[in-house]
Amino acid sequence: MRKTFAAFAAAAILGFLPSIGAQAADYPRKPIEMIVAYGAGGSTDIMARIFAKYAGERLGQRVVVINKPGAGGEIGWTALANAKPDGYTIGLINSPVVEVYPFTRAKTVGYDLKKIKPLVNVVTDPGMIAVSAGSPYKTLKDFLDAVKARPGEVTLSHEGIGGDDHLAALNVQKATGAKFKFVTFNGNAEATVALLGGHIHAFEGNMSEAAAQIKEGKIRGLAIWAAKRQDAVPEVPTGAEQGVNVIAAASRGVAVPAGLPKDVYEKLLAVSREVVADPAFRAELAKLNMPINPMFGDEYQKFLDDSFKTLKAMWDAEPWIKE
Repeated sequence: MRKTFAAFAAAAILGFLPSIGAQAADYPRKPIEMIVAYGAGGSTDIMARIFAKYAGERLGQRVVVINKPGAGGEIGWTALANAKPDGYTIGLINSPVVEVYPFTRAKTVGYDLKKIKPLVNVVTDPGMIAVSAGSPYKTLKDFLDAVKARPGEVTLSHEGIGGDDHLAALNVQKATGAKFKFVTFNGNAEATVALLGGHIHAFEGNMSEAAAQIKEGKIRGLAIWAAKRQDAVPEVPTGAEQGVNVIAAASRGVAVPAGLPKDVYEKLLAVSREVVADPAFRAELAKLNMPINPMFGDEYQKFLDDSFKTLKAMWDAEPWIKE
C-alpha cells in the first residue's frame, strides 16, 4: 500500500513539473507592468518607456509603464518589492536613492532590498547644477557667492532626501560652506518647469534632464559633477575645474521582485542584453543625452551592494539632516 501511494505521489509530482516548465516556456502570455517610482516626463520615466518599447517587441507582449510617484521613490519600490514574482511586474530602480532608504528610513521603509532582484543597469547619468538663462548667476562662483551671502534663502531643487541630487547638493555644501534652501519635487521634469518659471533659483539634477534646454539656450549649466566634461554639454565645466571636487551621478536600471522563477529571470535577462545592445535603442538614448552603462545580473547586484556599504558608512559617520 505504501509503495503504491509513493509511486502515485512520484507520478503526480513528475506529471506536475512539466506543466511548470511549459508555463515558463511560453512566458509572457499577457502584458507586463513596469513600475516607475517617479512622475511622468522625467528622465527615469522616459528611459523606462524606451526600454519597455524595445523589450516588448522581443517578448511579444506590451510592457506597460505604470507611474507610482511619491515619497522620493519609496512608494514605487515598495510596490515592486511586494509584487507577485511571476514575471508580470518589473520596475525601474534608481541608485543611490534605492539603497539609502533602508537605513535612513529604517523604522518606516516599506521595502526590503533583498526582495528586489536587479536585472540590468542601463544608464549612469552625471549630476549637474543649472540656472535659467535669465539668471544673474553666470558661473558656479557667482551662484555660490550669492548662497553664502544669503544662507538658507537661495532655493535649489532635488528629487528627494537621499537621492543623488540631494547627496550631490549636500556634498557641495560640505565642500564650499554654502547653505541652500532645498525644494523637493516628484521628478526633475517638475523641477525644470519650476526653474523656467522662475519659482526656484537653481536646479540640481542630471545631465540628461538639462542638456536639451542648455542647447536651446533656456538653461545655463554652471557645473557638472563628473570627472571630465561631457560630450552632450561640452561647454559646462566640471565642479573640479572650478574648485569644487564633487562627483555625483544617478544609475537607472531594471529589476524584478525576488523569487522570480529562474527560467523567467533568465529570459528577461537575455532580452535585456538584446535591448541594451540594439543600435536603435542606443541611438534613442544618445539623442536624450543618456550615457549607457550596462551592468547585468550579478555584476549589477555587486554594484548595488558596494554602493549600499559606501552610503551606509557615510550615514554612520555623518547622517545627513532632513530639511
